Order: sequence, then structure tokens, then C-alpha cells
Amino acid sequence: MKNEFVIAITQLSAEKNLDSDTVFAAVESAMASALKKDDLQWADVVVKINRDSGDIETFRRYEVMADDDIEDDEIQMSPERAAKMGFPGKQAGDEVLERLESTPNQGRIAAQTAKQVVLQRLREAERESVFEDFTGKEGELVSGTVLRVEGGRRQVILDLGRTEAVLPASEQIRAEHYRVGQRLRVFVKEVYKASKGPQVVVSRSNPALLRRLFELEIPEIARGVVEIMGISRDAGYRAKVAVVSRQHGIDPIGACVGVRGARIQNIINELGGERIDIIRWDPVEEAYVANALSPAEVVSIRLDRDENTAYIAVPDKQLSLAIGKEGQNARLAAKLTGRRIDIRPESALIQAGEDMYPPPEPNMEAIPVERAAAASAAVETAPERVAPSQAAYARPGLPGEHPKPEVAPAPVEEEEVRLTPEQEILAEIVEAEPEVEEAVAAEPEPPVRVERPRADRPAAGGLRFAEEIREVQRSEDEDEANRRDRRKRRGGTTPAGPARPARPPRGGTSGRRFDLDDIDEEEIEAALHGDDFLDDEDDDEGDDY
Repeated sequence: MKNEFVIAITQLSAEKNLDSDTVFAAVESAMASALKKDDLQWADVVVKINRDSGDIETFRRYEVMADDDIEDDEIQMSPERAAKMGFPGKQAGDEVLERLESTPNQGRIAAQTAKQVVLQRLREAERESVFEDFTGKEGELVSGTVLRVEGGRRQVILDLGRTEAVLPASEQIRAEHYRVGQRLRVFVKEVYKASKGPQVVVSRSNPALLRRLFELEIPEIARGVVEIMGISRDAGYRAKVAVVSRQHGIDPIGACVGVRGARIQNIINELGGERIDIIRWDPVEEAYVANALSPAEVVSIRLDRDENTAYIAVPDKQLSLAIGKEGQNARLAAKLTGRRIDIRPESALIQAGEDMYPPPEPNMEAIPVERAAAASAAVETAPERVAPSQAAYARPGLPGEHPKPEVAPAPVEEEEVRLTPEQEILAEIVEAEPEVEEAVAAEPEPPVRVERPRADRPAAGGLRFAEEIREVQRSEDEDEANRRDRRKRRGGTTPAGPARPARPPRGGTSGRRFDLDDIDEEEIEAALHGDDFLDDEDDDEGDDY
């Protein structure tokens, strides 16, 4: 029976992930307290349980002291009294354990005590586990279900699964209305120990909640490609988020908004329709403050760093837009930039004759994180020379995940460039040009015959369009008509048959037979010297007439 008692405690301790020695020690202490009745009310009772057999032994403990130092006879005794009780040789400072007789109720008391102790230890272990679990979740986002809403919305109790969380009124969104069974995402703000166990305090109005939602919905922020530089929030109404890109080619605002606003719309729906302005962070303070006042346009900005104030001028029509409803836009911009903001209309500066300071151009490029230390470490560990095909695998990690070391470029060996046959011929011609020019200069220039192109005919060569072809045909027809007129005036006859072409065909007669009587001398001259010969002859005849 007792052996089964020990086995039961051991198995229960293993199931609940408890230390069996700790449980046995707690059971012994609880049994000793339960046996302090009647004569043993003021005694020091000690209970020992044998781990192997399960036997329970009860003792009364005394402390041996000198007669002059004894104050309580129930827990102290002299050496003489110890000798009379059967413990001879005891000296001051020793302990005497007097065995007590076991009672019939001792087994029942032991079972009840073991049950209470195990349950108490389980509750303590569970509270400790919950405390350690949620202590590691401080600053994280968790989901919970509303259990109850206390009157006046003083606080809302959420069920987080293993424990309950408290949403105080100061951490609630004023525009939200909570109901039992509603599912909420909350930010774990604080975890502390109390008499009833660990207490978890969550928040819905903390700006860090907005940061966690951005990390959850936007992969670029979770990976660190886009970084959130600042958040200012009026919970439930409006918020401003400053972002910057850490990788070239990525637009931080576009990454946060998503395709057709899908990403930012999920965050707005989670926060109950809260307006979110996403602005671009800029390393230049003037540009950053001007961006923080968006959607208002800034025409002049001057920073007074001694007073930590930004003096801003906006167009007269946008003054109310820059200030916002109840000063909300200006207040959030001042909170985001950490500066006081003095907004005035543009006309006021012009009337006062003050100088205008236009804001600088915004920085549209990415601002990578400085990684000089990592780059220098990579240079030390990387090999001196790496094959080009293995350059991406010279260091652990995927290509692009590690900074590229700045290694001095290796001397480039000049390779012999092989030219194509055409390039070789051109090179020989270019080299021979000076010699040819010298030879030409030495020899006398032969007379060159220059032929004047006719103005009514296009230059030979190249492509001709339809209009040019028609002009050429028209000019040929006119020439043929002029020849016929000249022959009529001379009394000649025009050969019958189709019109003769203006120029002889290439490649000989092509099998045609001609008679000498049919060939005119003028036609032979025209074939040899061209049509210009006939024109010149006609001019001479005209002069004779």
C-alpha cells in the first residue's frame, strides 16, 4: 500500500514536469505540520518517507544545550536528560531524534497531505511557467478573446489561452467598442508577479502595436529591407509612420502600401479605420520635417536648433490642411520629428519682408546600413584570389547576403586580340594610306574629266521612290519628243514601232538584228556620248539660224 503511494507520487511528478524530490520534501513538511496536535503542539516534528519502501517514520527533534542556556524544554534538552532518554554521550550542539509511535490515522493524513501538496506545487509550477513564457513575449503581438468587460470600460479581461490578460482603460482605443467573444490583437506591454499569479498587461493604443502590425503584414519590413524610423500615433484617429529603404531599387512607401493599397488596408481594418500617413524619412532634417507635414506643401522652412523649433511657411490655402483638425497634423509631425513646429501662411512672410528658405529636394535613393566592420572581417577571412566561377561561393551564405570585400584589382594581362579577315584588310589599308598619299603627291596629276549631272535627273545609285521614278519617266518622254521635233524640222522620218529606249541595253544586242540603214548617226553619237551631246549640237544649230 505504501509502496503504491510512492509510485503514485513519482508518476504524477513526471506527468506534471515536477521534481519528485521536491514533491517528497513538501509532503514530509506538510505531514509534520499536520501531526502537531495535543502534546506535540509545540514540538519540532520531523517526518521521513523512505523513497524505496514507502515507510513513513516520525521523530521529535531536540537540540542539546547546556542547562544555563535552555529556554524551551519542548525543543531543547541538557546532556544529562539526553542520557536518561537513552542518548548518552551527547554534547552541546548535537541533535536528538526521538521516535514517535505511528498512529492509525497516519496513513490517511499522509494521503490527504500529499494530495494538497501536489496540487499546490502544480499551481505554483504553472504560474511560474506562465510568467516565464509571457516575460519572453513582452513587446510582442498576441491574439486573445474578450472574456468580460467591466462596467464603465474600466478594464477588459482577455483570454490568452494559458492565462488571462488585462486591458486597462488607458491602453484602450477610445473609438472602439468591445464585446464578449470578440477576437483582438494586442501588444504585451508588461508582465509581473502578483499574489494571484502572474499578471499580463496588454495595450491597443501603444505605437509599438502599429510597428508589429507593419512587420506582420509587410515582408520587406520583416526582412529589414525597409526600416521604420519613427511612429507618432493618435490611437483610433490618425498616425504617421516614417520609413526608409535600405536596398537600392525598392520604394519604401510603395512597399508599405502594396498593390492597390492591399497591405495598408489590412492594418487599417485591424485598427478600426485609423488613418495612417506613410512618409519618407530623410537624413536632412529640413526635408524630414517638410515630409512630416504632408499632405500639406511647404514653401519655406528654417530650423532653429538652439530653440529646437522649425519655422515653416505654407500656402495660404493649405494653412488649415497643415495644422489639421484640432491641430492633429502639426502635433503628430512635431512628435514624429521631435521638434516644435511654428506654421505661418506664405503671405505673412511676404508682408513682413522675411527671407524664404525653400525646402531641399527630398532624397529618393536608398540609404544602406553601414557595414564597414562586417566588410573588413570578410576581407580578412576571404582568400586572396578566387576563380570567377566560384566568386559567389567564396564566403558562406547565398550570393548577395554578405557584403562584398573591397579587394585591390589584380593586374590585367593584355591578351592578343585576334582580328577578322575584314578587319586585317582595313588595318593594312589604314597603314598604307600615308605612303599612297606621298606617291600621289610626287606624280603629276592627270587631267580629270568632270561630267555635269543634269539638274532634271536624280543622281544615280541608291533607292528611288515612286515620285522620283515618275519624274525620270517624264523627263525621258520629253527628251524623246524633242528628238522627234528636231528630226521633223530636218526633214527626217521617225522610225516606226515602239519607242526606243533612251540608253542601249546592257549585255549586247541580246539576239536582235539591225540594219545599217536603220541606224542614225545621231543615235550612235547619243549612245556613245550621252544625251548631252545632242543638246549641245542643237544649241549650236540654233545659233546658226
